[in-house]
Amino acid sequence: MTGSFAAFDEPTATAPRVKKDAPPVADISVCSRFHAFDLARELSRHGMLRHLHTGYPSFIASRFGVRRGHVRSVWSGEPLNRALSALHRAGWIDRRDPQVSQRHDRIVASRLRPGADLFIGWSGQCRQSLDVARRFGMTTIVERGSSHVEWQWAQLTEEARITGLPVEAPHPLTIEQELAEYDDADFIAVPSAFAARTFVDRGVPAAKLLVNPYGVDLDIFRAGSDRDESHSADASAVRVLHVGRVSARKGVHYLVDATRRAGARLTLVGGVDAGMAPVVDGQPGITVAGAVPGGDLPRFYRDADVFCLLSVEEGLALVVVQAMAMGLPVIATPNTGAEELIEDGVSGFIVPARDPGAAAERLRQLAGDRQLRHDMGRRARARVANGFSWIDYGARARAFYTRIAGHARTAAAR
Repeated sequence: MTGSFAAFDEPTATAPRVKKDAPPVADISVCSRFHAFDLARELSRHGMLRHLHTGYPSFIASRFGVRRGHVRSVWSGEPLNRALSALHRAGWIDRRDPQVSQRHDRIVASRLRPGADLFIGWSGQCRQSLDVARRFGMTTIVERGSSHVEWQWAQLTEEARITGLPVEAPHPLTIEQELAEYDDADFIAVPSAFAARTFVDRGVPAAKLLVNPYGVDLDIFRAGSDRDESHSADASAVRVLHVGRVSARKGVHYLVDATRRAGARLTLVGGVDAGMAPVVDGQPGITVAGAVPGGDLPRFYRDADVFCLLSVEEGLALVVVQAMAMGLPVIATPNTGAEELIEDGVSGFIVPARDPGAAAERLRQLAGDRQLRHDMGRRARARVANGFSWIDYGARARAFYTRIAGHARTAAAR
């Protein structure tokens, strides 16, 4: 395999494996949702969740298997975030995401109480909460779903310079907040070895990083027998799918170029960023489906032959795991974190970022070989089915947390 998280999978080099009768209990704080609800559900199933502090109403969390009794809702957070984001994308107001995140942080910090062993806060929105949690004796973990914020900023501003496209880089206030959180937290959780390397390159000790790739619901996202394989093997009939924001960060402009070179058809599922409409609208062979409900995604995966994500910067794209679970061969850049999952040439292809020619070459290869598409898709499904369900993700998280809490308890008893 081209990528592995084994090198980063111990919280410390010497952390003792201390057995305790009671498992550690965690508080989780997230302004929106991300994968926090999946983490909360998996911890709750094993008696390791005290509270989930979220900007969603409690009934939304319950739909993801988190009992309402565990939820401490900052109920106005997500509606406020969505309203302000819409106004910003319409060009009516400046960005407000740092202020929304800091508001969530202040509220959660005021609500925290002693009693949990761990505090897990999402990056950019937990600086004050970290301070309070540490005063209460909790071990603190920052969840960072992307690369190091400074690395992210450098990549995205470079993309804007190269292409002239609008690229939304992290706000200066967000960068300041996250750097303080990285310093203050006991550990930083990231979803891929790729993301971990961006932290190590910025001077963060590897022992401080917890690498835990995301999971997928293998019952919802599964390869079906109803995939249409009847079309011919020429490139013009090959159906390429992208799921995610139609943005420069996701490399959609490179994907449009690659599919044009390969003569393939492209479907884009996701909201279109400002400034990207001229790149995709009215282009031959391109269908812009827009944002769709999560429950509709399996239908789009089933209607595709190849999944392609050419992101400039990610941590680990959940859509890659979903596409593999659906039995699709995947073409992705290392910057998606996909090296964690894809064995190049076996279950998909890894191509360099900002290289549409390399992506086009792989698309032509898959277009001309239906059996290769089938075999790669089958191996992709087998790969994620063996270790990348949400249950597997939760098991890795619980193992980390148990070792961390055991080490802290041992140290406190000395």
